[in-house]
Amino acid sequence: MSITTKATDLSGTLCGRRYEKELESHFRDCLLFYLDGRIRFERYCYGEAACLVFSLWAKGLGPDGKILWEHEPEFETDQKAIPRVLTDIQENGTALQFDTARKRYLQTEEFAEDKPNGYGRIKVWLLRRKIKQK
Repeated sequence: MSITTKATDLSGTLCGRRYEKELESHFRDCLLFYLDGRIRFERYCYGEAACLVFSLWAKGLGPDGKILWEHEPEFETDQKAIPRVLTDIQENGTALQFDTARKRYLQTEEFAEDKPNGYGRIKVWLLRRKIKQK
C-alpha cells in the first residue's frame, strides 16, 4: 500500500514542517518537508553528547509515495534507518506512517525559515511567491 501525495502537501504554508519519529529511545529521527518539495532526514543521538549523527536530502516523493533520496547512506545501519515509502497519512496530516511500520512520524513544528539548511527569509519569500503564481 502507498499513498499518492506530494511532499509540498506535507510542508505547510510557511517554510516547512518537522515530523519526529515517535517512541524512539536511542535516536531522534526527524523528517523535514519544505515548500519546494524537498525532504530532509536527520538522525540525532540522545544523551550528554547529543548531536547530529547523519542527514540526507531527498528530491521529494514519487507518485507511489516513495521518497526519492538523492543518494544512499554509506553505512548499512543508516540505510535501514531511513524511511522509504509513505504508506499512510493519519490525524489530518499530523501523523505519517512509512513502510507500514508501527512507529509513526508526528508533526512537532511548522517553521517560517531554516537558514542552516538553505531556507532563509528571502528564499522562502521567493518560494511562496512562486506558489501563489501557480
